[in-house]
Amino acid sequence: MNGFRAIAIGVLITCAAQAQAEFSGTVMMATDYVFRGISNTDGDPAIQGSFDYGHDSGFYAGIWASNVKFRENADVDAIETVQEASIEVDYYAGLANELDNGLSWEVGAQLVTYPGAEEALNYDYWEALLALGYSFDQLPLAPELTGQAYFSPDYFGNSGDATYLSGLLYLHLPADFGLNLSIGRQTFEEDTSLDYTDTKIGITKALAGFEFELAYSDTNIPKEDCDGLDICSGRVVLSIARPI
Repeated sequence: MNGFRAIAIGVLITCAAQAQAEFSGTVMMATDYVFRGISNTDGDPAIQGSFDYGHDSGFYAGIWASNVKFRENADVDAIETVQEASIEVDYYAGLANELDNGLSWEVGAQLVTYPGAEEALNYDYWEALLALGYSFDQLPLAPELTGQAYFSPDYFGNSGDATYLSGLLYLHLPADFGLNLSIGRQTFEEDTSLDYTDTKIGITKALAGFEFELAYSDTNIPKEDCDGLDICSGRVVLSIARPI
């Protein structure tokens, strides 16, 4: 999942403060589906959505889906290659809460699946998540800092133990604008040559119940190490999300 998940969890925490239990959903359209700096749609647009449940205890659970496009010959329509993935469906659950002192925390897990993909591709995997955050509400622009750690014992494509660490900074700008800055490091225990770093900077704007983001993301993976494709290169993505 990409940053779309943060929108859903934020909605759940807000709803949990208002009611004992709450169902919610989010839909998003984006010019690309970029996950940890790499395009999962070969630069094509993505339609994504989630359906979530949150409780005032901090428990949450949900399902999230997006179209994807994995293939050496990515110009071929996904429906023509039935053994390949054309959709990603994630299932997740955990505990998340924000304390009165500005400290927030989250512990959870997610199962990432690719229905229709040939089993031998070993695309499906699960990850555990631990996140800590802090809101500096009294400072100018009310900075929010978050650190995340993901671990998978058998990551995408049967690549073995994998860890993803990231740091995120969000600044509240005037007129309901926001600034997102993040850096992440994906590492692999069995083949460290696959390790890479991704970065992102984005401007967000809340307007009429929608959340707009214009973001630039990139990785340090050379094109020749990305099967000669541009999916690991820097790109600008526009997304529009709306809680429902």
